[in-house]
Amino acid sequence: MKEDRQRAILDLVRQRAVHTQQELANALAERGFSATQATVSRDIQELGLLRNGDRYVVGRPAILSELVLSIQQVQFLVVVRTPSGTANLVARAIDEAGPDGIAGTVAGDDTIIVVLGDEAAADDLRRFLGADW
Repeated sequence: MKEDRQRAILDLVRQRAVHTQQELANALAERGFSATQATVSRDIQELGLLRNGDRYVVGRPAILSELVLSIQQVQFLVVVRTPSGTANLVARAIDEAGPDGIAGTVAGDDTIIVVLGDEAAADDLRRFLGADW
């Protein structure tokens, strides 16, 4: 339910200008999701949505750089290590943002395998994750 609601939020923000949390809650209700302003506020934070002028836009969740412990590239694969229990959160952020050249992710408890479409995509991934290595 939460994942479906958050996916709907991302779709709404990408499809049209959403100016307030209440506007977002109303748009969710039109899609069959019941969500209070407090729930929408938490979802906005978890999804890493940013304010761009007077509207919400999809951005990189600030917490990502804190959750990435290490990155190691092996040809067309990148191994990303995270604290225990956070790999799915980071992998979802990668999948939702869709940096150029990323074919997909596979997440475990504390490790993510990112499949690159080309080797140059590793630099875009590092920038997205806020990693300096």
